[in-house]
This record gives sequence, structure tokens and C-alpha cells, in this order.
Amino acid sequence: MSRTFVRFGGMWALLRRLNRGEATLAARALSFSPSAWPLYRFLAQVRERIITIRQSGIEIALNAARTQFQAQRCAALAQEQAQAAQALAASGQQIADLSASTSSHARDIAALSGSNLGAAEHALAELSDVKARVDRMNREMTAFAEVVAQLTERARSVGDISKLIRDVALQTQLLALNAGVEAARAGDAGRGFAVVASEVGKLAERVNSATGDIGQHTGQMLTLVESTRAQTATLREDVEASGTVLDGTLADFGRFVQDFGAMNRQVEAVVQAIGEVDRTNRAMSGEVGRIAALSGDVRERVASMSGQIERIRRQTESMQEVLAGMRTGGTPFDRLSDTLESFRDAAQALLERARRAGRDVFDRQYRRISGGEPARYHTAYDRHIDAELTRLLDAVLDAVPAGAYALLVDARGYAPAHNSRYSHEPTGDPQHDLARCRHKRIFDDPVGARLAANDGPMLFQTYPRDTGEIVNDISLPVFLGTEHWGAVRIGLDYARYASEAAAGRAPAPAWAAG
Repeated sequence: MSRTFVRFGGMWALLRRLNRGEATLAARALSFSPSAWPLYRFLAQVRERIITIRQSGIEIALNAARTQFQAQRCAALAQEQAQAAQALAASGQQIADLSASTSSHARDIAALSGSNLGAAEHALAELSDVKARVDRMNREMTAFAEVVAQLTERARSVGDISKLIRDVALQTQLLALNAGVEAARAGDAGRGFAVVASEVGKLAERVNSATGDIGQHTGQMLTLVESTRAQTATLREDVEASGTVLDGTLADFGRFVQDFGAMNRQVEAVVQAIGEVDRTNRAMSGEVGRIAALSGDVRERVASMSGQIERIRRQTESMQEVLAGMRTGGTPFDRLSDTLESFRDAAQALLERARRAGRDVFDRQYRRISGGEPARYHTAYDRHIDAELTRLLDAVLDAVPAGAYALLVDARGYAPAHNSRYSHEPTGDPQHDLARCRHKRIFDDPVGARLAANDGPMLFQTYPRDTGEIVNDISLPVFLGTEHWGAVRIGLDYARYASEAAAGRAPAPAWAAG
């Protein structure tokens, strides 16, 4: 154990210096008091316990930060999963609604198809009946044509008979005339015969006249019968043609009804399949809704766990703040604290020189630098101190093994400069600029905002950077006179630093505060 011997003032002077924070628990005073050595053993035990507690606290904070980082990632993934599940649930509900609507429409189509099939079958039956009637009419037209033909023949026979009767009447009339002439020659003896011949002639004339009327009517009847026969023949041809067309139509319609029946059976099968899909979609929608509810529960639990981890981390940091005021002496933490204090003093001196040069180092009117993301800003003083401050920050980082960064920030987290490795010009590549273009930014995340506003003792915080690393951050407030300006902060992997410092690979500060 490293010790510092105080040769003057004795044991009580050492205790007063410990109380004022001017000595470490490793310091010893030359004393011959019998109570000195028990006190020194007690101080050694306290020192070892504080070192153990501090190291355990750092490990707890580091593990808590890692756990919180994973919890935040889990929370983000749970949030994304919950959103995806909610979107899936909404889509599932839409699909279920569409499926139900489709099922309803399909049932309507099936009902309409069945109704149309019934109408088509009824139409087919009526068409078959029409075909039977046409066939029957065709047969009747054939019989009617035969009757008309017979009527024509008989009408012609009547005409022939009428002609024959007219010829007989003419001959009879001629004979009656001859008989009258002969009766006239016979005188009184032939007078009676003349009367008979005259009556016979008159009768023959009447028969001839009547026969002429019969011939005229028979001719008219023959004309009508011929017209009827011709029209009947035309009608029969039309009926036969209609029958032929109807035969084709009936065959086509029969096939149409068969096809329609097959389609109707397919529609019924589709309706059944859609019904199954509808039931499956509704079941799936219910399961997706359950997944969404479970995802929401996981998100809430992860958020609660993250809050609990954050409380553990803050409690651990509060313990580190208490322990930071107790200097154990001779440890890597003491060396780091000395480096930080020296850094603070050099930064305060640099700011004081800038203020004496007329620069408004308390300027908070941040002016956005055009181009690039994340946003960067100029102030009234940053260009004046940029080069010198960058050299100081690089020197501090070189003196801290396993160091990630060294920063000077104002009370709002603004860093007027950064280490050279982080002070590249923006390229437009978000990943590159996030990691390599970090100067003149405002670091107002919870850790950065807290240390920037802190005007009390040293803070030791552990957190995940926006670049993904888990770092320990140690900081001290910076005052210009009595005014709080901001803070100096060093980010590092403390476990590696402690190992390097214990091996003697932590160089002493190589900068001056004056």
C-alpha cells in the first residue's frame, strides 16, 4: 500500500486534513500515541473497503449500462414488434372483413347462379315444348298440304264435270231447237211436242247458265286453292327451317345449361373454400390480436425493467459521487482524478485567457453551421480557442490509457472543440459523420446534460454513446471565478484504464495550467 507520511502536526493534524479532503486515506503521520496504530489499521481497512466498493460500483454501473443498452434495444425491438403486430392485426382484421365480404358476395353469386340455372333449365324446358309444338305444327302443315292437294284435284274434277254438263246442255238445247223446228213443220199435230221442246230448250239454257256459274266459281276456287297450296308450301318450308334452327338452338341451349350447371357446382365449391378461408382468417386475426397484446405487454415490461435499471445506475452513480470525495490514495482512480483536476485547471486557464482577450466565453447564442448532420454550431469564442483547445484535449486523451474522448463543454453541453480524431469535416455519410464529425456539437443527452449543469463534486457516470460503445464518463465542473461555466469530461473504459495504470502505463499530465 502506498503511503504518504506527514511529518508535522501528528495524528490529529492528519485527521483534520482528511476531514477537509486535503489528504488521502493512504497518508500517515509520525505519531507516538498508543492510539495511532489502531487508527491507521482502521484507516487502511476503510481504504480497502472504499476501493472494493468503488470498483464494485463501477462494475455494477458498467453492467447496468450494458443491461440498459440491451433493454433499450429490446424496448425498441418490442416497440417495433408491437407496431408490426398492431399493423398485422389491422391488416388481419381488414383481411377478415374482406374475406367475410367476399364470402357474402360469393354466396350471393352462388344464389344468383343457382337462380339463373333454374331459369335456364325452365327456359330449356319451354324451348323443348316449343320444339315439340313446331314439330306437331310441321306434321299438321304436311297433312294440311295433302288436304289442299286433294281439294285442288276435286276442284279440277268439278270443273271438268261442269264442262261436261255444259256440253250436254248445249247439245240438249240444240236438240230442243231441232225438235221445235220439226214440230212446227208437223203443224197442229206437232204443237204439243213443240211446247215440250221449248221447255226442254229453256231448261237446257238454264242448265248451261248454271253450269257457267259453277265453272266460274270453280275457277275462282281453284285459284284460291292454288294460292293456299303455294302459301302452305311456303309456310311448311318456313316451319321446317324454324324446326331445323330450333333443333340447333335446343342443342346449343342444352349444352349451355350443362355448362352452367357445371359452373354452378364450381361456384358452390368456391363458396365452400372461401368459407374455410374466412374462418381461417378470423382465427388468424384473433391470434394476431393476441400477439399484438403480448407484444404490448412485453414492451411495457421492458420499459419497466429499463426504468428499474436506470434507477440502479443512478443509485450506483450517486454512491460513486459520495466515494469520489474520499481520496484513497495510490489507486488508478486517484491518478485519473488527478488527471481530471489538472485538465480542469488547464481548461479554466484557457478560458480565462480568452476572456481577457475580449472574447465572450459565456455566449450561448449558438449559430448553426450549414451542411452536415448532426447539427454543429459557432459561438462568439469557439474559433479563437479552437486550435489551442484541440491540442489540450488531445494531450489529455494521450495521457489516459483506454480513453475514448476528452471534452470541454459549457453549461448546456456545447463543445467548442473536440479531439482531432473526431474533428473531421462532414462528408454527407450519416454513419461517418456521426462517428468522425463531433466537434462543435451540443451533447445534451441525459448524461451530457447532467454533467454540464453540475456545479457540485465530481461525477462518475456510465452510459452507451450514440456510436454504440459503453463508456465510463468522469467529469468536474468548470468555474471562471465564481461563475459556473460548464465541465470537463473524460470518457474511458475504466477497467482497461485501471489495468494499464496499475502496470505503470498511465503517463503523467504533460500540459500546464498557466
